[in-house]
Amino acid sequence: MNPEYLWLVDALQLLTIFLIGPALAIAIAYAAWRGKPKNFSPEQYGMVCVACGIGAVLLFVFAKWMNADVRTAQYFLQLAAVLLGGLLFGVCMGCGFPVLLRIWRWHRTTRLTNGNTRR
Repeated sequence: MNPEYLWLVDALQLLTIFLIGPALAIAIAYAAWRGKPKNFSPEQYGMVCVACGIGAVLLFVFAKWMNADVRTAQYFLQLAAVLLGGLLFGVCMGCGFPVLLRIWRWHRTTRLTNGNTRR
C-alpha cells in the first residue's frame, strides 16, 4: 500500500465510527420505536445489544493487538476488524435504545400518582 493513500484509510475509519455507525444506531432505534419488527421484544434487543457490544470490543481489541505495519497484508485484516467493530458498535447502540426505553417506561409506571410522596 502506498503511504500516500493512508489518509483515505483514516477517513474511512473515522467515517465508519463517527457517521455510519451512529446513523445505523439511529435507524435501528427509530425502527424499534415504531415497533417495526413485531417479533422482537426488548429482551431480544438486549441480547443483540450485549452480543454486538462484546463483538465490537473484541474486534477493536484484536485490531489494537495486531499492530500491523502498513506495508503488510495484515493491515487490511486490521482495517476490516476496525470497520466491522465500528458497525457492530453502531448496532449495539441502536439495540440498546429499546432496552433503555423499556426501563424508562417501567420506571414511570412504578411512580406514585397525584403528587403523593407517602407510600
